[in-house]
Amino acid sequence: MTATHEIQSVGPPPERHADRVTAQMMHQLARTHASVWMAINEAVAASSDGGARAQRKMEERIKRAGALRTELTPGKRGRYTLIVHNIVGWDRARDAEVLVGDRVPERPQIACNVTVIRSEGRGRDLVKIRSRPMVLVTHHLMSRAAQRLGVRTSAHLVAATTAIWDAAIGLLCEKGGDVQAFLDAPPEGWRVAVRPIDGAVVVLRRHERRAALIAATVF
Repeated sequence: MTATHEIQSVGPPPERHADRVTAQMMHQLARTHASVWMAINEAVAASSDGGARAQRKMEERIKRAGALRTELTPGKRGRYTLIVHNIVGWDRARDAEVLVGDRVPERPQIACNVTVIRSEGRGRDLVKIRSRPMVLVTHHLMSRAAQRLGVRTSAHLVAATTAIWDAAIGLLCEKGGDVQAFLDAPPEGWRVAVRPIDGAVVVLRRHERRAALIAATVF
């Protein structure tokens, strides 16, 4: 990261101060992760996918670009499936990613994306990429994380977001990998422990418009 904003206080930061500094950190995160997302797209476009060895090299390039995790199913003659987990800035008003060159919104969110890259192989030169946010972390949650969990730097925010995403993936696994059951949150939301943050619980609610969950708050 090119810049790190830090909350300077003794004990938990005051609410107004935490909100102001968290907003600064979120702006930086949105720009950084938008840039990483572009790097991932470029790595896929430029990759040779002839065989399993080349496919693993492509996966490694995407990891180095900043993906949270990857899952490769290699195949012969250019056939493969690669699943990429990644976080990126999100503009709630436009309901879209914050890309390099975009105006960063005043209260950005962070999208936890799942991207599926599937190559048909067999000389067809056809690679399909599908990406969707599965969890959207609100600006409110990040502000509360600063107040309640001692999150003080942009690096801490990335770690907190990753922990929340890991908690959501754990919930999906508990649902047997059934995405619809995962998304079918009750009105009060799913309450999921966030490890390794002792005692932290995130509230995951159904998004009003998207097939996704909102990480609404943490306590």
